[in-house]
Amino acid sequence: MKAVFIERIGLPDEALRTRECPAPVPLEGQVLIDVRAFGVNFADILARTGMYFDAPRMPFIPGYEVSGSVIAVGDGCHRIKEGDRVAALTDFGGYAEQAVAPEQSVVCIPDEMDFADAAAIPVNGVTAQLALRGLTTVIPGDRVLIHAAAGGVGLMAVQIALDAGCEVFGTVSSEKKVEFLREMGMQHPMIHSRVDVETEVRRLSDDQGLDLVVDSLGGASLASGIRMLAPSGRLVSIGIASMTPRKTRNLVSAGFGLLKTPFFHPYSLLSESRSYMGINVKRIAEKRPQVLARSLDDIFDLVGQGRVRPHLDSVYPMAECAKAHERLHGRGSIGKVVVTVG
Repeated sequence: MKAVFIERIGLPDEALRTRECPAPVPLEGQVLIDVRAFGVNFADILARTGMYFDAPRMPFIPGYEVSGSVIAVGDGCHRIKEGDRVAALTDFGGYAEQAVAPEQSVVCIPDEMDFADAAAIPVNGVTAQLALRGLTTVIPGDRVLIHAAAGGVGLMAVQIALDAGCEVFGTVSSEKKVEFLREMGMQHPMIHSRVDVETEVRRLSDDQGLDLVVDSLGGASLASGIRMLAPSGRLVSIGIASMTPRKTRNLVSAGFGLLKTPFFHPYSLLSESRSYMGINVKRIAEKRPQVLARSLDDIFDLVGQGRVRPHLDSVYPMAECAKAHERLHGRGSIGKVVVTVG
C-alpha cells in the first residue's frame, strides 16, 4: 500500500514522503479500514516540526482519524463487520491507503455521509464533545470562550455551545473568520490582535466572567483564561498552538512559551471555586477507552441529528498532502483540512 511518512523534522515538502509499505494486519480487537479520507490535525504539525513528544521514532506514518470501509476484523470484534462504512480514531498510521483502529474507536456512518465529511469529525468532534459535554457540562446561559474558534475543534465547540444555549465568545485572527462565526450565530467573535481579550470579555459580560474557557493556545493564554473565569468556572486546555513553530522545531521559542505557562496553586483555584482540566485524546484512548467510545458515539449522534456539522475548509488528494499541511500550518483555514485517498 501507499502511505505518507514523516521522514525528518522540517517543512512539509522536506519532511513528508509517500512510499510503498506493507499493509497493517488487524490484531485482536482491531479492524482494518480501506481508507478513503483522513483528517489533518495540529498534532500532525507538531509531529512534523519535532514538537510532539509522543510521536514514534522517524520515519513513521502520522494520522489520528480516517474514514472508509472495513475490509477485515480481528478476533474479538463483535460490533463492526466487514463492509461497514466507518470513521475511526487511529493511534498514528492514518495517512495511508489502509489503517487499523481499535473497534471501540470506530463508529459506523450512514450511507449518505461523504467520506471527507466523516474524516473531519473524529478528532475535532471528540475533543470538543469532551470539553463541553463529556468531561464538563455546559447549560443554557453559560458564558463560553473558545480560542481559535474558526479552527476544526473550535467550530465543533462553537456549535455544541450554541446548541446548548450558551452565550459564546471566540477569538480568531481575521475579519473573514469573524463574519463566518457571526453567520453561525456566535454572539461575540473578536480578533485577538485588535482587542485586549480580557478587557473585552469583562465589558461584554458586565464583569461577570466566564463559565468555561476552551484553550487550544497554551502559554500565557492559560493565565488570562483563569483570570476571566467566574466562580465555579472551568478552563479546559486542549493544545499548545501558540508554541507551535512556524517552520521547524525551535526549542528556544518553545522554551519561552513554556516559561509563560502559569503555575496554578491549588488553593488559588479553590479560593475562587475555579478549576483547570487538560484533555489529551490520545491518552484518553489509551487509558479510558470507554470514555472515548462514548464521546465518539455522542458527536456522531449530534451530527446525525443535524445539531452539529463538519465544515471542510479544503480537501486535497493524497499526492498533495504537503499542501494540506501548509494550509493548516498557515492558520488561514476555517474548519477542517482533509486529504482524500484513491
